[in-house]
Amino acid sequence: MKHAALLEENCAIARSSGIVGERWVWVILRQSFNGARRFEDFQRGIGLARNVLTDKLNALVENGILERRPYAEHTSRELYEYRLTKKGRELFPIYAALMAWGNRWTGLPAPPVDLLHKPCGERVTARVVCSHCGEDLDVHDTEPVVGRGLIMHRGNRT
Repeated sequence: MKHAALLEENCAIARSSGIVGERWVWVILRQSFNGARRFEDFQRGIGLARNVLTDKLNALVENGILERRPYAEHTSRELYEYRLTKKGRELFPIYAALMAWGNRWTGLPAPPVDLLHKPCGERVTARVVCSHCGEDLDVHDTEPVVGRGLIMHRGNRT
């Protein structure tokens, strides 16, 4: 299955992977969450080839995660900045969880970056909790159940 085919699956995980599972996307989002706005900010922070960075930024714009806004007119062209949309900002908890997982499991001697919760002044890590009772979610305490959007494929009778 090609990566783009994931966008056609009747599965939220597959479709999400088709958008944010591309190489370099989370590094670009890291830069955006950390304040990068202009193409040069992303390039300086990542060091990615200009054509690859352009393609990835365009894909994030096409998928509604970033929006491109003009910020200045240059003598030969208009200059743009990239801003997170609401859809893009809602990826922040996933980014924080990915950072926490990477800090724990990728062999780093210590976290290279911590997240500071500005309202209380404390360093934090991501937690995924039940939206009803507030308890931490664990794989052993959850199970998938049929949702309203499940589409049964022909020949699949389960």
